[in-house]
Amino acid sequence: MQKTKLLLSMLALTALLAAVVVFGSPYAPVVAPLMDIEAVWAIEDARVESDAPLVTRLEINGLPLGYDAQANTFYCPIGLENGEVWPDIELTAPGARGVRLCFVDDYAYDWCDEAVREGYTYQILAYTDTAFSYTQIVFTGLPVVSIHTQEEIGDLDVSAQAAFASPEGGFETNATVHLRGAGSRASEKKSYKVDFVHGAKDSAAVVDVPGIARTDGLLLLAGVMDSTLMRERLSWDVYAMIAEADEPYGPRATRYAEVFVNDRYMGCYILMEPVDDVRELQKRSASAPATDSVYRSAQLQYAGDRPYVENPVREGSIYELHHASSQAHAFDALDAYLTLEQLGEEEEEAFEALALDVIDRESMLRYYLFVQACGMSDNVYNNLYVIAAREDGKLTYRFAPWDMDLTWGRFKDAESGEAYHGLFSFGVAQRMIDIDAGGTTREALVQMWRSMRERVFRVDVIAGLIDGYTRELGDSGAYVRDALRWRGEAYTPDGYEIVAFAGEHFAAMDAMIDACAE
Repeated sequence: MQKTKLLLSMLALTALLAAVVVFGSPYAPVVAPLMDIEAVWAIEDARVESDAPLVTRLEINGLPLGYDAQANTFYCPIGLENGEVWPDIELTAPGARGVRLCFVDDYAYDWCDEAVREGYTYQILAYTDTAFSYTQIVFTGLPVVSIHTQEEIGDLDVSAQAAFASPEGGFETNATVHLRGAGSRASEKKSYKVDFVHGAKDSAAVVDVPGIARTDGLLLLAGVMDSTLMRERLSWDVYAMIAEADEPYGPRATRYAEVFVNDRYMGCYILMEPVDDVRELQKRSASAPATDSVYRSAQLQYAGDRPYVENPVREGSIYELHHASSQAHAFDALDAYLTLEQLGEEEEEAFEALALDVIDRESMLRYYLFVQACGMSDNVYNNLYVIAAREDGKLTYRFAPWDMDLTWGRFKDAESGEAYHGLFSFGVAQRMIDIDAGGTTREALVQMWRSMRERVFRVDVIAGLIDGYTRELGDSGAYVRDALRWRGEAYTPDGYEIVAFAGEHFAAMDAMIDACAE
């Protein structure tokens, strides 16, 4: 009798657990392997097709897939290193109470790399006791980033849920999000700034973003100014070859991902760690935020809420305040730099003395060569960080780049329409070179260029990087999807114009630098 009661109790407990699994919110049915077509037809015959999808969230390894509600298609990130063989894939549908799922198409019939590259779609059947619906799945070689908000995303932060999924791992977190960019905002494909938070907007959360960094935010760059989606990444990768990884406002890690906003496919993006001024200054020293100031050149027409001063020698150009050691005297640390820009030709001695006193010549020459070699038309009077550091009362200016998509041949010669191979204006630097400030500036420039030319500014180095981006964009299937989404045609990634520009431009740079040596 005792054994019978115990058995009945165990059966009742099993039934209760089964009910919780079927009807409770934690229920996450697994998408079953391929179902025989006759069984699929039997399910359809016994049920009514649902007007709305029965499942709008699928997960892989506990991380959400990207979902495009308009096309009722899920995007599953499985990476680019699988070759012909499929990795183990277990998809679940959390919260899908009373729903069962199975594949209708056998994706394993195709080679994995081909299915990813060509963007093959496969059907999944979802069904209950009374209804059924179909959804599609695409396997992508890139990570997927999903953003969900209750409000329209604009210039001000709105609360959001952010998720990142990749074969290397990922995360889900509370966040805030707002639009990013200036001239690119007119495009329908928007860029975004995402900050991770602990519930409240002012409580930052730090997470590991695979392939990027441990960070409290992400930039999602749409790349609308560069149809190749390569120039921004290339510029940062090249900058990482000539700058120290841990210097203030130094190189940023980037990677590609496919982005979804409120269950709408937004395309292929560049992900990048944002700049936090205090953290960047702390790379120099723990006390640097209390002594250093940071400004960034910008165009007046795109000025936001930051305080700024106008550039005295270039109409429409400004210097935005990013960080000040003293709010009461926010632009005091920029005064010497503004003075250098205004000193006339007749004041050459005063210019040279002041420049040698306040300019970090190595930083200036490095930035100058970087701008010229990469064809940066938008990185002097726009998107140039001027970092004013003070140590033992001594003021020193250093320089760093930002937003580098208008590069590598994007600027065209007004007469020929061909890529421009001349020098871009960087007034203070060019003047120090022209007058050979201190009697050694030209020699330092020539030696620095020859070193960079040997290590970095080589066609084979640039071609190797471009080949890597081409593989990521092409073999992942993402570039074709982005092109179809925003240009209406299935373009393939092509960085040939960048490599061709590099070959011609580096040779032109050699001639210009050699002239400095004479």
